[in-house]
Amino acid sequence: MINDQAPSVPPVRDEAPSVTGSAVGRIFAGLLVLAFAGVTGLFAPLLVMASDGCSEGDARMICSAGTQQIVGTVPIAAAFVAAVLAVVGMSSRGAAAIGCLLAAPCLLVLSWVVSLALASA
Repeated sequence: MINDQAPSVPPVRDEAPSVTGSAVGRIFAGLLVLAFAGVTGLFAPLLVMASDGCSEGDARMICSAGTQQIVGTVPIAAAFVAAVLAVVGMSSRGAAAIGCLLAAPCLLVLSWVVSLALASA
């Protein structure tokens, strides 16, 4: 007896998984964001030292105590939030992971821009 039916073979997919969707890609991106958050948290608050040249009656913005608090606090808070976003991005899948991993460095860059603008004004 000859079987006229061909054996069923699953179709071959010719697609490679995307790097951002893979676990290795998410972990690599998350580690980069964590490193950037660490650098931001450690070094951006040092911009408060821009006030070392302030004298009494100096009208520069960095010479006020409120601006110094902002320049010292914003990078630390941004680094903490970015680290949380990086961990969520590494542990999630899909659009939430990519969104978190894209939002974290944007937040860190924004904190640097704000701190540098206040320190140099």
